[in-house]
Amino acid sequence: MKVIFAGGGTGGHLYPAISIAEKLAQKHIDFHFMVSDRGIEAKILSGLNYSYTEQKVSAFMGQSIFGKIKAVFNMIGATIKAFSIINKDDKIILTGGFASAPSAIVGKLIGCELYLHEQNSVMGLVNRTFAQISNKVFLSFNDTKNARGNVIVAGNPIREIFYQLGGKTGYNGNLLILGGSQGSRKINTLLVEAIDKLIDLGFNITHQTGAKLYDEVIIAYGDKLDKYKNKLSVVAYIDDIAKRMHNADIIISRSGAGAIFEIRALECPALYIPFAQASENHQYYNALEVEKLGGCIILEENNATVDTFIDSLSKLKNNIDDFRSNLKSNKLANSCDIILREVNFE
Repeated sequence: MKVIFAGGGTGGHLYPAISIAEKLAQKHIDFHFMVSDRGIEAKILSGLNYSYTEQKVSAFMGQSIFGKIKAVFNMIGATIKAFSIINKDDKIILTGGFASAPSAIVGKLIGCELYLHEQNSVMGLVNRTFAQISNKVFLSFNDTKNARGNVIVAGNPIREIFYQLGGKTGYNGNLLILGGSQGSRKINTLLVEAIDKLIDLGFNITHQTGAKLYDEVIIAYGDKLDKYKNKLSVVAYIDDIAKRMHNADIIISRSGAGAIFEIRALECPALYIPFAQASENHQYYNALEVEKLGGCIILEENNATVDTFIDSLSKLKNNIDDFRSNLKSNKLANSCDIILREVNFE
């Protein structure tokens, strides 16, 4: 018996599975990843020395007739391939995206236990398709829209270190900006335009730009880099991200499910700027649950100006003890432990 993690296309589909896999490895339980062929999963999983299979899959909805025909043939090929890997006594955990479909089809046909995890606050199309044939459906958020099936609110699996580090004590004005590996041009631009006012607020700023946008941000800051060299650090990528996040007093971030749960586990007040083009506006709804707890401020892209940006950060800074207290009184349960218990691997 082994556990099949099926899904991919983005890090958001992959990293929750990796977090669960880390726990399985500690229990000496075999697992295998069935992922897309976009390359991001292969790069990450190879680095971890985890077993995986790439699948050629593509979207069906919104495609031309040729694109739809191609998607159907790709799905047939990937499903045939999955038959050679998945056994009846395997347990399958679907994490979303078209890469999860072949394993779901095979699992249903041969009688595997089928589980599903939805990362975001709006259930995606592929997950909606397979939720009702899954034994259990794990949700990250209480108010997940379009949720179907035998649902259990388990949270979003994140690495154990975030729970271990917990909340920061004291305050030294550390402001961390997370653009993600791809970066956010909108957030980067706001930071550059607001830098003088941020310094006036007394922040020590670490600005992670994303590798692809690093050079343009450096150029945009210009002589401000030298002027504020003791208060401003601009980096493309951060390796020790958990510890850097733990040392932050306030974090500025997009509001993908992974970021939301990592920041919540660290009990860190945040300013979330949801990606406006996220499907069904799910990043906004991801952050909304934290806002209802009093743990963050949401600044939507359409309203994000230097003035609204500075105003939001000032509110966080001036009321940081209240934001921290709200997060501390709404501690996260360990999502991996909940899921493993429900899949009978406690």
